[in-house]
Amino acid sequence: MNSLKKTMAPFLLAFALFSATGNATAANLLINGSFEQPGCANSCILDTTGEADFITGWTTFLSGAEYFNVAASIRGSVAPEGVVIVDLANSVYSNGGGVQQNFATVVGAKYRLTFSAGNSVYANRSGEGVVQVKVAGQTTTFNTPAARGSVVEWATMTLDFTATTSRTTLAFSNEQNPYTNFAFIDNVIVERL
Repeated sequence: MNSLKKTMAPFLLAFALFSATGNATAANLLINGSFEQPGCANSCILDTTGEADFITGWTTFLSGAEYFNVAASIRGSVAPEGVVIVDLANSVYSNGGGVQQNFATVVGAKYRLTFSAGNSVYANRSGEGVVQVKVAGQTTTFNTPAARGSVVEWATMTLDFTATTSRTTLAFSNEQNPYTNFAFIDNVIVERL
């Protein structure tokens, strides 16, 4: 019996430590951060007020956004999480596009935003673009990775912020020429630090 205890003790300790660290991971405070709900078979242009709440948990603003299955639309490309992504450079209009979400926060608490930004030269785009982020009174502009080919290239972006209200709005936008630039986003996560 003692040898069984000696043999099992390291495994039980490892399991307990693994379980404890698994519980220490913070949960995403956003709804549908990977934009998978409700989904779009190929490409959906969300450019009317009736479509503003089409993406579960998110609301479009400015001229809306393009919402699409990246693998079905740009051959060889994959999304960082799931299959559906958002392009903030809505190609139907030239006055910019955006998505936003409100979520519960604690005044004075620190949070970390993480998201994937992507780009491509598909359809004669430049392969460069910007993603503007507004959250908790701060505005930050991120450059997407400079793409050299049609396959979408992704990079992970992070931004730390402190909540100033009990409900915080996170907004992503792009106001570049949509016929020259893409501004893809996916896998949006907000965690309390």
